[in-house]
Amino acid sequence: MILYPIELNHFNFFGFNLHYYSLCIFFAIIVCYFVALFLSSKVMTSVDKNALSDLTPKLVIFSIIGARVYYVLLAIQYFIQNPVAVFMVWQGGLSIHGAILGGIIFGILYAKKNKLNFFSYADIICATLPLGQAIGRFGNFFNQEAFGLPVFNAPIKLYVSENHRPEMYLHNKYFHPCFLYEAVLDFLIFIFLLILMKKTVKDYDGVIFFAYILLYSIVRILIEPTRIDTVFYVSKMPFPVLISIFGVIIGILGIFIRAKKGKQSLF
Repeated sequence: MILYPIELNHFNFFGFNLHYYSLCIFFAIIVCYFVALFLSSKVMTSVDKNALSDLTPKLVIFSIIGARVYYVLLAIQYFIQNPVAVFMVWQGGLSIHGAILGGIIFGILYAKKNKLNFFSYADIICATLPLGQAIGRFGNFFNQEAFGLPVFNAPIKLYVSENHRPEMYLHNKYFHPCFLYEAVLDFLIFIFLLILMKKTVKDYDGVIFFAYILLYSIVRILIEPTRIDTVFYVSKMPFPVLISIFGVIIGILGIFIRAKKGKQSLF
């Protein structure tokens, strides 16, 4: 099966160019919000809907800022030479690690200011976040980015037009669709966290939050070495892998700490 992105990554809407990447991100945010509202009614009833509705748009803004700042810092040489490109987020360049960090920092400050339980709100947001990531990854498909090494005889491969290929791979047409690999794994994380939520929602706040960090970090460790668009390395190691290793450690420690603080032993 060969995946063929459309040639243009945008379409005209009453005189405005709407980019598919931006629409995927917007749709992902809307879906996550309504799923979170549903969960707050049916499962996590300790989460106040009004507080969640007030938090969400602010969290989105700070997460997007964090995602962009993180990406810009990793590719700082390029953006020093092209400063206007800093604001062209519709062309891609939003790091999920930056979004997570920005969201956590803002979430902690918001919870403290409004005297909310940070972990309860972090749980419900992180339970829906992988679903949003799965949807958002298709923005990479339209932008012809987040693909991996060239492939030949593979069941699924992505066609990348010549103007989007790295210089060293100009003669290769088909590449690993890493965006798709991650989208599928993100969706599986979403399903798993929903199942886990039923067991932890009453007694173990924070477990979903740390489970998400653990599982998504594992996904990035598995997929990142295949990608060829990593912008920053540490001793030949892709920086996202290094961050994800820390994520695995934090996730494991966090799960055990929050589980021990529950009303009964989870393990």
